[in-house]
Amino acid sequence: MSWLSKLMPSGIRTQAGATKNKRSVPEGLWEKCERCGAVLYRPELEENLEVCPKCSFHMAIRARARLAALFDPGSTRELGAALGPVDA
Repeated sequence: MSWLSKLMPSGIRTQAGATKNKRSVPEGLWEKCERCGAVLYRPELEENLEVCPKCSFHMAIRARARLAALFDPGSTRELGAALGPVDA
């Protein structure tokens, strides 16, 4: 037993099996706002076009998501979709 564990009150010590009882939360389900720190539900945030409903902070949005928000479905066509980088 280390000197630090002797100093800790008995109520703070953790049990070896304590982590087994916790439920797992899927990754990417929740997002934290960079400005206000609010925890936001990811599908709700995508529906709100990556804008925090609490403080109106605009988070980064991918190019395809921005284009999908700007243009009607089927009204555009992508040019050069099969092109790749030359230096790769």
